[in-house]
Amino acid sequence: MEIRTDREVYRPGDTVRARVRLTPGTDLPDPEIVVALLHADSISESGSSWTDSWAVDGRYVFQGRSLRAGEAVEVEVDLRVPDRSLPFPDVDDDPLVDDPEDYRYEILRSEVWGAPTSIGKALRSEWFVQVIAPGTDERAAITVLAVGGPAEAATEPRGDSDRLARITLDGLPQRSVPAGATVTGRLRVDARTELDARALRVDLVLVETQGDRVLTAERKASTTVSGPARLTPGAPRDLAFSLTLPPDLTPSITTESWAISWVLFGVVDLPRREDAVGKRMLPVHDPRA
Repeated sequence: MEIRTDREVYRPGDTVRARVRLTPGTDLPDPEIVVALLHADSISESGSSWTDSWAVDGRYVFQGRSLRAGEAVEVEVDLRVPDRSLPFPDVDDDPLVDDPEDYRYEILRSEVWGAPTSIGKALRSEWFVQVIAPGTDERAAITVLAVGGPAEAATEPRGDSDRLARITLDGLPQRSVPAGATVTGRLRVDARTELDARALRVDLVLVETQGDRVLTAERKASTTVSGPARLTPGAPRDLAFSLTLPPDLTPSITTESWAISWVLFGVVDLPRREDAVGKRMLPVHDPRA
């Protein structure tokens, strides 16, 4: 079996033109063969993993036709990438089409959704063109791009940080940024008590969550905004910063049950005690989008 697509990368709403070449190893009288667009979610945790996959579009091919051993046959199928105009569609569980002879009758409208391609440390959202034929199940990977979107405006304290200092990150882009971009902004630290800081930093952290559980929290980039500093109440510090994102960051995505997020942490590095930290989401998209 050979599966080819017209491109490797697609935007939401695009059509994937899949070309399939099949050479049966034995005679197949009236075989049931399906070409489908497949989405798969995977989670790895504590040495175990699971994958949930489902078709979002698909067609039966070679219906009513017998295929002979050694005879190569080809077919071209158009498959639509969901546009995901709503995060999680509020629709009835009706099939895509009202025709039991069409493979889309097996696909529910509520399932025609899937997060863009994003490969984290514990979480993966992937897309494939899948061909199911007697004795075989083949897949060819494609990439579905995340669409840029607005960023959250507010900075949140982390833990008990707010009793030590009010830390905010301002002047950031108002929409998602591509991996590899340079992000500029302002770090503001308003101490509530006297603090002797070793440094003031801005960290970029990969955070993967499933429900309320954090599966991954890993620093991927950092910039030191100030060296040792004494911070006093009533004398806030406003400091400009610039941080270049690594070019291989996976896109931010949110699903019904888990999320891959990029978070900027404004950090007051305190010796011999927990740091004071404020955090703000930084949505990231693939540069090809």
